[in-house]
Amino acid sequence: MASTEKSLVLGFAARLDPTFIEPFARSLRATGYIGRLGLVLAQYDERDLSVLSALADLVMVVDDRYGTPNRELLWLLKKARSTRGFRRYYTPLFMLACRIGRERTSQARWEALEFHIEGLQALRYGIYYDFIRELAPDADKVMISDLRDVFFQGDPFERRLDGLEVVLEDPSHRFANDPFNGRWVRNLAGPVRFAEMALGVPSCSGTVLGTQEAMMHYLREMSACVTWRRRPLGSHDQGVHNLLVHSGRMSSVTIERNGVGRVLTMGGMTGYDVDDDGRILNQDGSLPAVVHQFDRHPELALHIRTRLAAPTVDGEV
Repeated sequence: MASTEKSLVLGFAARLDPTFIEPFARSLRATGYIGRLGLVLAQYDERDLSVLSALADLVMVVDDRYGTPNRELLWLLKKARSTRGFRRYYTPLFMLACRIGRERTSQARWEALEFHIEGLQALRYGIYYDFIRELAPDADKVMISDLRDVFFQGDPFERRLDGLEVVLEDPSHRFANDPFNGRWVRNLAGPVRFAEMALGVPSCSGTVLGTQEAMMHYLREMSACVTWRRRPLGSHDQGVHNLLVHSGRMSSVTIERNGVGRVLTMGGMTGYDVDDDGRILNQDGSLPAVVHQFDRHPELALHIRTRLAAPTVDGEV
């Protein structure tokens, strides 16, 4: 089983320098992957849009998807978010702003505020759903992925894929001792649910794979769980992801341990092994097709980004 011309790898970027996306795109193509690369883009000028569009097969620019909130309100919320001593008021003020006015327009108000303050991180699930439905309705297999800290060593669909597949982080990470994952779950679900999950290993929302049917179900569930809260989310989307995955609500989901499957998440690893060709290895000695969070290891990040940088004028890399 491998990629087909209908396969899709999909990611988003907003204001991220294109040079940080080139290793992702170039390494994917170097594996022999024959499917499509899709990019959701926002807040780029024409020059960068041209550079990024050249890397992808399908592009969706979403700047016009969201309205512009009241400027005074936007200033107040950004000020509360960035000012020590006032940050505690940011979330309740944001939620109040979403509730003011007619209920039928509250989602649009939330989306506009989320986009202009927090960005696309939590909004991407609804966008991905529309992207597949509108631009790649024939997709057979889909991978949604972070862009900045991912590179490929093999076709991501080389291994058999049934339903949805998510990947756990390094087993040293638990909700109880991970300040980010723990906070996201506690803020979203409260202390009781956090205590129930405390000893579990978080799953990273940065790399999720599935058949089209399974992926569309996941994206619908994620989008619904994100939007009803009407609160600022940003990177809290990973908390939503973990609550969904660990609740058992997702049918036909495979939860892969880190270090044995197609995706290696390096964020919690203190070291790593390589083969004779310099390729990163899983802890069980197998070759992961996808290496995630490689930038947590500075020397590796420099090596990868130098090797996969854009060609120079004479065509050398």
